[in-house]
Amino acid sequence: MDIYSFINSSDVAEHCRSIGKEWNTFEMAVIVSRSHCSLPVKHDAWRELIDDFPDMPTMKSVHYASFDSLHKKLSEMIKYHERALALLMTQDAGAFYQHKVRWHNDNSLSDSVFRSFERAMADAKESWDRAEASEITIVRDFFDGIDSVRIEATFDYDGILFDICVLGSDQARAECFPGGDCDETFEMIAEMFYIDIPLPFKKGDILTYPARLSSHERSIIFVLDWLDRDDEGWLERRLAGEFGDGSDMIGWGLFVDDSGLLYGDHTGAYDSFVYYRGKLEGKDRLLHYVNLFLLDEIRLPELLAMQCRIMLECQLADDVRVDVHGCYIPENLFAENRVTEEDKEQSNGLMPWVAGKLSIHQVEFLVNEFGGDSESVQIELSDGGGMYLGKCAGIVHIENHYERICDIRFNPARRALAKMVLEAYGKTEAGWVNKYADFDYENA
Repeated sequence: MDIYSFINSSDVAEHCRSIGKEWNTFEMAVIVSRSHCSLPVKHDAWRELIDDFPDMPTMKSVHYASFDSLHKKLSEMIKYHERALALLMTQDAGAFYQHKVRWHNDNSLSDSVFRSFERAMADAKESWDRAEASEITIVRDFFDGIDSVRIEATFDYDGILFDICVLGSDQARAECFPGGDCDETFEMIAEMFYIDIPLPFKKGDILTYPARLSSHERSIIFVLDWLDRDDEGWLERRLAGEFGDGSDMIGWGLFVDDSGLLYGDHTGAYDSFVYYRGKLEGKDRLLHYVNLFLLDEIRLPELLAMQCRIMLECQLADDVRVDVHGCYIPENLFAENRVTEEDKEQSNGLMPWVAGKLSIHQVEFLVNEFGGDSESVQIELSDGGGMYLGKCAGIVHIENHYERICDIRFNPARRALAKMVLEAYGKTEAGWVNKYADFDYENA
């Protein structure tokens, strides 16, 4: 088993590979549980641990005593999930279904109720497109909720299961899962145990981790202040199960709010951290100066001065808008983007709002693909890429389709250039219309 592939962060996984970090069977089961993989993939990995790795007692924690057989508990957990999924699909009298998606940090529950899982999922896809609802939760409940269970299962847009839970009284849950303790079976592995995952990060690093709730949520960027595991005494006691659990595998970070103000807060799980490799823009530019301050490359007055400047910029952008219906100035018409003859001579043909994002070769690619000339294409690229982002996503989808069906028209260079344009504006082909999404490649 390539256990490193289940670590959510590629940077953490690479670090663990480089130092030859190994884990026992129980620790590997926890890593699989913590991963962002789908539930079927986790089940396959747990079955591999049962078949190919030695059995052992589970680790004790503040939540659980040690169980004699990890293999037995993993088998019970797989059966629990399979039973819960079967119940979700069962159309009992009095049961109804709703769907909900995460939309701008809030749950949006369907107004209608449905008699079957299939109808609820179909309506979710009619109500939301892939970019809006990369994850869809289907809820199965009863009109008379007394002594009944409520099931919530989260799927991706293609219907692949990622999480499922059963809520209700102990008696109601026991009736749904005869012969097994559903509380211990369900919760014993999901973030209940603290394990040793070495990290490459240090104080002052600019890091990020994805906001997984939906594709329209932005990733979180922060400067690392400290990690929970930095205290060796705490780490030893947590690993011994004396206090804490997997929810303590976090850190403390310095973030920037929408007003440009620096603040500290708990981070997400540190096995999801990756180094931030992008360009810091807008309010997040403050993190650059925080990094310099923590590295003793600038003093406190310089840091405070830059925070004040960035806060004033944020206030100006909020209070004096030039990007609304009643007052709109395109990016290419900003005074700072005015092009002089000297600019033209020194810029190799790139407009100021494109320079630093695309090369002239990439602009010429857009001209060749979609027509026009260098100037008209760059004007259209103002305000975040314009229509060319959707067009480039279409190229990627087309070339992916050609590759899958082994069509001689497949052009990997064309796809690579289209991807570069999308990446320059912080986008991928995901979320754009893909007419091949439901294509049956096996019968092509």
